[in-house]
Amino acid sequence: MSKIRRLTNSCLSVTNDAGTTLFDPGFFTFAEFDLSTVGEVQRVLITHEHADHVSPEFVQWLIDRGTDVEVFSNQAVVDLLGEHEIAASVDHPPGVSSEDVLHEMIPTGAQPPNRSYTIEDVITHPGDSYQPTTTAPVLALPLMIPWGSTTRSVEFARHLAPQQVVPIHDFYLTEAGRSFVVGLAKSVLAQDGIEVVPLDWGDSFTA
Repeated sequence: MSKIRRLTNSCLSVTNDAGTTLFDPGFFTFAEFDLSTVGEVQRVLITHEHADHVSPEFVQWLIDRGTDVEVFSNQAVVDLLGEHEIAASVDHPPGVSSEDVLHEMIPTGAQPPNRSYTIEDVITHPGDSYQPTTTAPVLALPLMIPWGSTTRSVEFARHLAPQQVVPIHDFYLTEAGRSFVVGLAKSVLAQDGIEVVPLDWGDSFTA
């Protein structure tokens, strides 16, 4: 069994027998979340270089307060963190696999590298991409994004066909806006037997 907890935006933690893994420690979480509730983290997985997914200050905070914290990402993020004298690896910790894809095109036309991570038999975090081809039983699904749409996100989930979806990447919405968009996704994905598990900031569930 694994406990999946949502911090803010795309930042999730997953706790199982291997310890706690934190996905995408971005600046929204570092600035807005009660970090005293995070708990000890053993692994940090970062999907790409954008600041809402990786804050060097947050990563350093996790390292400083933990014991033997390991950080993993693609080469672009490893280089970025290296500029802050933070060590990270492009390798994979045990029980984790990945797909190297591209970030969906943003309004500037850029498509940086993006690494979709899967904690095997638990959860897949695709980062900011619709290109991953596989998923674990639970899929973290971006729902309100400047590089896509809720419609495309729902199509992405239907294509991969996870058992459950955890909505992410909706920081920009009000509470009422998040509720509306999640409700829309829930009603559509239910037709394919996919359960949407909405988590407010700090909420968790067991998968």
